[in-house]
Amino acid sequence: MKLMDRGKKILMRSFTLGALLFLLLGFLTGCAPREAPTPPSPPATEEKDKELQPDGNWRAVSLYFADEQSDRLVKEERSLALEGREPAVAVLEELIEGPEYPAHGRTIPPDVKVRDVKIGGGVAAADFSEELRTSHWGGSTGEILTVYSIVNTLAELPGVERVQILIEGEVVDTLVGHLELLEPLSPDWGLVAPRAAP
Repeated sequence: MKLMDRGKKILMRSFTLGALLFLLLGFLTGCAPREAPTPPSPPATEEKDKELQPDGNWRAVSLYFADEQSDRLVKEERSLALEGREPAVAVLEELIEGPEYPAHGRTIPPDVKVRDVKIGGGVAAADFSEELRTSHWGGSTGEILTVYSIVNTLAELPGVERVQILIEGEVVDTLVGHLELLEPLSPDWGLVAPRAAP
C-alpha cells in the first residue's frame, strides 16, 4: 500500500513539474520579442533590364525612318537581336542599317558608327563618329529627320526623356548648319506621319 502511495506521489510530482515547465515555456515564448519578418530579396534583374531584355537576348524596338516624301518620320517595329550589345547602341546600329520597307528612307549615312551611348538622369548621350556630319547629304529637312530619327528612336527606351547628340565625344553646334544641338533634345512626335488606315 505504501508503495502505491509513493508511486502516486512521484507521478503527481512529475505531472506538476511537467505542467510548470509547460507554463514557463509558454510564458517565455509569449513574452519574448518577436523578430520582424525578413523582407523578400529584390529580384536579381531590375525592372528596366526586364523591359530592355525580355528574354535575355531579344527586344521589340521602334525605329524612325524618313517617309516616302522624305518630309516626315515613319515608325518601323521589329525584333532586334542584342547579342551581348548594349540595347541603346544596338537600336542605333539597327537605325543606321536602314529601313526594311522600300517606301521608307534612311536617315543616317551608312558609314556612321555608334561610338557609345550613356543613359543617366533621363538623358541619353549618343556619341557618333564624324561621318554623321561629314557624310550627311545636307538640307534643313534632311538634318531635322536625321536628328529626330535618333532622338525619337532612343526616347522609346525606358528611362530616356531627352537625347544629347555628340560627335567624336564632343557637343557640336549643329550637324549641317540648321538645327542647334548644344542642349539635349526632347522627342518630336509631331514629325511622325500618322499610320495609314488598314
